[in-house]
Amino acid sequence: MWLESLDSSGYRNLAPGRIAFSHGVNLIVGDNGQGKTNLLEAVTVLGNLRSFRGARIRAWVRHGERALRVEGHVRSPTGARRLRQIVELDPVLQRGLSLDGVAARVPEYLAVCPVFAMGSGDRDLVVGPPQARRGYLDRLIFLLEPLTWDDLRGYQRTLRQRNAALYRRAARVELDAWTSRLASAAAAVVRRRREIVTRLQPTLTALLAALLPSESPRVEISYRAEPWLDPAQGHEVLVHEYEKRYTETSVRDREQGFTGDGPHRHDLRLRADGRAARDALSAGQAKSVALAFRLAALELVEATRSERLPVVVDDVDAELDEAALERLLGVLGTERQILLSSAHTDMVRLVVPARRRLEMRAGVCSPDRDGAQG
Repeated sequence: MWLESLDSSGYRNLAPGRIAFSHGVNLIVGDNGQGKTNLLEAVTVLGNLRSFRGARIRAWVRHGERALRVEGHVRSPTGARRLRQIVELDPVLQRGLSLDGVAARVPEYLAVCPVFAMGSGDRDLVVGPPQARRGYLDRLIFLLEPLTWDDLRGYQRTLRQRNAALYRRAARVELDAWTSRLASAAAAVVRRRREIVTRLQPTLTALLAALLPSESPRVEISYRAEPWLDPAQGHEVLVHEYEKRYTETSVRDREQGFTGDGPHRHDLRLRADGRAARDALSAGQAKSVALAFRLAALELVEATRSERLPVVVDDVDAELDEAALERLLGVLGTERQILLSSAHTDMVRLVVPARRRLEMRAGVCSPDRDGAQG
């Protein structure tokens, strides 16, 4: 699958209009501040409904505008699809989604053309807060098994409802009802996350070997839940353990006004040579490890879907030396659509065999005068 074109209006500093892409490697060049990252963000928002920069939806709308539109045509061996999003700020923020001109639900939309984005914030997967890693796991679970959408969203919805009951000091009978539902939802999420970590490990190990120099620390991952919980237990046992825990901690939770245990507090633990990865890895190594995580997810999803998917790499040479950049491009290969950006035009042109080169200037994207076209 590949993105043939992006058409947008009202998106940050991007000039309104259509931008065509090649199905191979697309290199986007230009000085800093010209809109390269905005363009790649718009591509990612089109496919994923969210930004790889972590920006809120309101930030996507150009200053002075009250709405934006992003639209794209994607093509795969089974045919072409048209994705469209409209975000309106007034009277309240709302977003409309459509596929081939027909209104679409979020899970249906997200399953069409997932975009795998890599950018400056990726190191959060290694050195950042747990929510970055939880989000990574949950998105991978959904992409591999779209029917898990209800499990993943159901836990968050039930957690909010129990927290609301705790906050307003609801009666015991109401709290018990939410506790029972939350225990079942928590068990489902824990089981799926643990399964995906087990499935992820061999692919991640192979990619770490390909992206890191041989003398780099050995990185291992594991799923970290509460000390009293064994995530390897079956569903019914997990449900029982959470029901017991929520009952035991109900007084504490009432005093705090929120639920203190559950998958919303879990983490994907990274160890490098037996130490916490954030303490053992250099900035460049952490970046390569984060890229390995992104690529491992990409490989697993592509294998499940039996098709190649688009990849976005913002500031492809940032925090990577030439050798690391060559290793990354070697892993990415040339069989999938890749959109790369860089401000260091001369160096990247020597390393990246681009089929199409585009230049960004003040939000306007046009064919690079010296670039290849496809």
